[in-house]
Amino acid sequence: MNRSRVVILLFLFAMGITIAGCTGTVAGPKGAVPSIIAQPANQAVTAGQPATFTVVATGTAPLSYQWQKNGAAISGATSTSYTTPAATSSDNGAKFIVVVSNAVGSVTSNGATLTVNATATAPTISTQPANQTVAVGQMATFSVVATGTAPLSYQWQKNGTAISGATSASYTTPATTSADNGATFVVVVSNVAGNVTSTAAKLTVNAAGGGTMPQFGHVFIAIGENTTYTSSYNSSNMC
Repeated sequence: MNRSRVVILLFLFAMGITIAGCTGTVAGPKGAVPSIIAQPANQAVTAGQPATFTVVATGTAPLSYQWQKNGAAISGATSTSYTTPAATSSDNGAKFIVVVSNAVGSVTSNGATLTVNATATAPTISTQPANQTVAVGQMATFSVVATGTAPLSYQWQKNGTAISGATSASYTTPATTSADNGATFVVVVSNVAGNVTSTAAKLTVNAAGGGTMPQFGHVFIAIGENTTYTSSYNSSNMC
């Protein structure tokens, strides 16, 4: 074997390439073929929103990626994740896969399905909270009826401040005190499409046992056939 052939063989061995026999049959480079350890997951979005698919793969670097939609390669989709344009109803049910390759080989991911839901509708309030009147020590309940794309979320406020834990379609106050008299309550209803704030409902708190004495008017007393006596009473003169 001449010197130049030895140099070539040493170079090829250093590159991980072996030669069998004098004919120079070449085996492929040494390394690990790609393996996918986290498959792309199904995605569900509302029409007009993008969806993102991601893969995690191992193998001898460098790894290359090519995403496909319904079996066709997506131009420029050559990284570990792919984000679609704003989805439309025609994208509903589309299948996405990714082919991961290196110098040793390639592997194809499982298919991930894109579900596109109809465009979300912002909340609207069909029944506003009503004013409430209670006596001191009693509780008051405010309610709202709203429509819109589910799920709807609720946040009640008292005098402009959010009430901790008041996140349902109705809110019942603690036992009221005179300090609650005149308080206003609103609720903000939200979903993915937006939010709406109710009109304010006022809480009136009356003193316990409160009330006023009835006012007496004139009393006419007839005695005998032709005699009439008139007397006037006022509750302010009564004990």
